[in-house]
Amino acid sequence: MPPQQRKPHVCRNPDLIRGVGKYSRSKMYHKRGLWAIKSKNGGAFPKHEKQDVAAAPAEKPPKVYPADDVKKPLVNKRKARPTKLRASITPGTVLIVLAGRFKGRVNQSYVIATSTKVDISGVNVEKFDV
Repeated sequence: MPPQQRKPHVCRNPDLIRGVGKYSRSKMYHKRGLWAIKSKNGGAFPKHEKQDVAAAPAEKPPKVYPADDVKKPLVNKRKARPTKLRASITPGTVLIVLAGRFKGRVNQSYVIATSTKVDISGVNVEKFDV
């Protein structure tokens, strides 16, 4: 007689895609027969007493020890100062955009101010900040 061969393990809940099983949690509860285990034990899963764990063997010392000196953070001496707007850029000045996306705020280093001005006296700018 040939020796008894073990069947390969077949997953009860195959993956549709990685991390997503074919069956729901409640379906797997019934497939695994957990309802039968609970009914045998009066409606609750059996509790097993924790066994005493043997003392773990002493850890081996590391091969490389860390350096004794502790890194301390670098001191930041910079003071936050508000950006100064270039004198040639004023409300109503036509600008030439040299780089960047053409929406929203543009850094003043990416524009050239022209001498052409647009009259904006009738425009309400209360909803815009500087």
